[in-house]
Amino acid sequence: MDFSWTTIVIIILLIVIVYFVWTMFSSSSTTTSTTQAANTKTQLTVTSSNSFTFSIWIYVSSWTTNGSRKPIINTPNAQPANSFNLSLGDSDNGLYATVGGKTMSVIPNIPLQTWALITANVNNGNSLDIYVNGKLVQTNALQNTFTLNAGSVDVGDTSSFTGFIFATFTDSPVGPQDVWNTYSSGYGSGSGSSVSDFFNRYKVRFAFVKDNVELNSLDI
Repeated sequence: MDFSWTTIVIIILLIVIVYFVWTMFSSSSTTTSTTQAANTKTQLTVTSSNSFTFSIWIYVSSWTTNGSRKPIINTPNAQPANSFNLSLGDSDNGLYATVGGKTMSVIPNIPLQTWALITANVNNGNSLDIYVNGKLVQTNALQNTFTLNAGSVDVGDTSSFTGFIFATFTDSPVGPQDVWNTYSSGYGSGSGSSVSDFFNRYKVRFAFVKDNVELNSLDI
């Protein structure tokens, strides 16, 4: 049976579409997100997990020193052992990460007046990785195994900075390449669950090979 290039391309596209649909419906991870002004409070739904990721784009315009840290993520009404908080300093632009009631990480000089990506990754309840703008800046061993309770977290607060927050929660950890890809895509590129994000991540490659050496390739 003879196949034209058009037929082959159609078959490949059908395979990609079927795989995409299967991936969307069979994925075991849950992702939620919210976008808002930083000095307002919004709830972000989270699931119970000891391996999870908060990926947060922030834009800090300015803030007023009022004697308290500027909330980004906060677990309201949580017992200290199950509390998770990310905030900026009262009079400094350092990032403070508090897990299980203990401040585990202080990252100085978060960029101001530009979009910055903060990624907080908890692995098996035992460690906390903090990335800033796609790069790992600190890893912390947690003193006790940490589990985030199901429910919701507060994003932003009336006492927070002036600017914007785009926060995403995923109930699974991410790797360094995933974080870098999110940063490289820039703010507004999506959470990885849309059709456009899928085709940005996955491509079909035709390779032109001579004597088992790839001479050129074509991505679709």
